[in-house]
Amino acid sequence: MKKLFSTILVLGLLLSGNAYSEMATCFAGECEFFIGIWYEYAETNCMQSLKMDEVDQDLLGFTIVKTGEYCMVFNER
Repeated sequence: MKKLFSTILVLGLLLSGNAYSEMATCFAGECEFFIGIWYEYAETNCMQSLKMDEVDQDLLGFTIVKTGEYCMVFNER
């Protein structure tokens, strides 16, 4: 029974589009990331205000999924 439940749970997470997504909250160029691979906190060149918006991180910055804008990271923790 436990194995069936865990299999259903894992498949449900994998098949949903948001099983693993990096989220960011930004204000005035300072961003905090939830479930981020590269960053937890970063200062960027983007001045948009984001509130738990989906982003794709890479080594030098991140892309805001909703707008497609790329933001470079200058300082990180």
